[in-house]
Amino acid sequence: MRVEDPNKDTENDDNDDGWVDEEMLLDHEEHLELAANIRPIRLLLVKLRKLAFKIIHSTTILLPAWKEILKDLNLPQRIMPRDVSTRWNSTFDMLTFALEYQQVIDVIVEK
Repeated sequence: MRVEDPNKDTENDDNDDGWVDEEMLLDHEEHLELAANIRPIRLLLVKLRKLAFKIIHSTTILLPAWKEILKDLNLPQRIMPRDVSTRWNSTFDMLTFALEYQQVIDVIVEK
């Protein structure tokens, strides 16, 4: 049997910094709408993660094509950063890179 401490403030148990999880406040319909609105962004992230992985690990096909497209478009030789779950801000770095090198990504995806 678990006994609660009467002096403990249970209202702010998991909310020490004043943050509110707004997703928990959504009803079922709003939750479905949120999921539908987030889905395209998740799909984009999955595609970018796969592309970054394939470019780095395809040293005979995609990597040389990537470098050639960069050269043709007079862009600096850079490899697309990978999104790593244990590395803080890597998703942001990958998205920033994708915006800067959108032309190259479009060309390599078309091939």
